Amino acid sequence: MLPVHLDLTNKHVLIAGGGRIAARRTSALCMEPCSITIVSPDICDEMEDLIETYELTWKKKKVEAEDVKDAFLIVAATDDPSVNEWMTQSALPHQLVNCVSQSELGNVIVPKVVRAGKVTISVSTSGASPARTKQLAEAIETLLEQEDVDALDELYIERKKRQRKSR
Repeated sequence: MLPVHLDLTNKHVLIAGGGRIAARRTSALCMEPCSITIVSPDICDEMEDLIETYELTWKKKKVEAEDVKDAFLIVAATDDPSVNEWMTQSALPHQLVNCVSQSELGNVIVPKVVRAGKVTISVSTSGASPARTKQLAEAIETLLEQEDVDALDELYIERKKRQRKSR
């Protein structure tokens, strides 16, 4: 898989599922300028907090084909692997799908993201071990020096100024 950083501005994201894993994916996506809809008959406390805090749309029901059709990014995170598999198989060729129960069925793996200023590092074990991915990301995060982060922020500002002058 090709690692990319995806611009979700004004895109519709569907999260199918209301448990801890769905909440973790939702939490990461709440930082992006996208429209998020959660479809699940039940939700955990963390998901409820996210829905209230970020004013997300929650459809209190099981996911259906109609829910999936307009999504740019689909996160199949129900507690039923057969439903997650159905979602990956039902997706259109232009839709991105993350299947939490069987990552190989989807066309997107959501990495662990480490952010510090303008530095964004994504870490993935290609679905082999989410726990090890988290450990690796934490180890990488300790390597980031604040001076480097600050210097990159300054370089970013300078680059933007040069770009404005050249227009």
